[in-house]
Amino acid sequence: MSKPSLQLAKAGLAVLLAAGTHPVSAQQTPAKSAQPGGISLRGETSAQPDSALADTEARLRASLQQDPKSADTLYELALVLRQQNRPRESLETYTRAAQIQKPNAAQLRSAALDYVLLDDYEDAVRWLRIAVGMEPKNKDVLYSLGRCLYTENLFSDAEKVYLRLLALDPTHLKAEENLGLTYDAQNDPQQAEKALRTAAQWAKERGLQDPWPYLDLGIFLLDQARAAEAQSFLERAVELDPKSAWALEKLGMALVANGDSKRGVRELQLAASIAPNDPKVHFELGRVYRAAGQTEKARAEFEISKSLYGKHSQE
Repeated sequence: MSKPSLQLAKAGLAVLLAAGTHPVSAQQTPAKSAQPGGISLRGETSAQPDSALADTEARLRASLQQDPKSADTLYELALVLRQQNRPRESLETYTRAAQIQKPNAAQLRSAALDYVLLDDYEDAVRWLRIAVGMEPKNKDVLYSLGRCLYTENLFSDAEKVYLRLLALDPTHLKAEENLGLTYDAQNDPQQAEKALRTAAQWAKERGLQDPWPYLDLGIFLLDQARAAEAQSFLERAVELDPKSAWALEKLGMALVANGDSKRGVRELQLAASIAPNDPKVHFELGRVYRAAGQTEKARAEFEISKSLYGKHSQE
């Protein structure tokens, strides 16, 4: 979809929602929950493999050939298109569906996540706020709104949303975890640590195979110059996600700070091999090489980092 047609889709959704159109369908399956703390909502995907999504899309398009005015089918197709990382087509399809039947809160949330994929967080927040107005106790919508507000650096607003969500569900791990990140962003380390430790403890008690509560706490402690405390949480994050360049980088930094430079270099090298275009990893590796007296290796890593930072600034 071209830029003009994207603008039409935005305008179409706004006009149709304001007009009220038809009653909300109860048949639409709510969109999958957003990704955890530390992960952008852009990363939200379907649990289905790509082949299954393609088959579902084909089935839905065939159904629309028979009944092109089926709002339920159009809403389902729009969701599948988003899960396939095709946000422009998805938004266009949501607009077609909304011309027939007013979207519900879950459908508006899914449309908002299309805007996230397009890096348009302002519109994402706008639609999520409307969705919250429709269903004030919808936990998925509240969580997504909090994440988008945090991404937009609206930390005070994000804090209020997470507290509201925790009032509805006092054991909502991701709300607790992201509340900690929000406190940290507002320079409230005491509250941040309390929330992040609570989230990590809940993850441990529930046996969750999710690295993010441990990674977020580990990074917080590392940033507070408490590498000795951070190491065990970062090791757990790497254990749960051995291919996370971010977790490997932070673990490497903690190990070096704790005097285990040999292992720290190994973790940073592995991080650089997984994310060769991440300038921060190369910079940290260069610092370690320089501290170890390996001048040439350090110079090479700093040059790579400088080049990559230059490329990012031009994009």
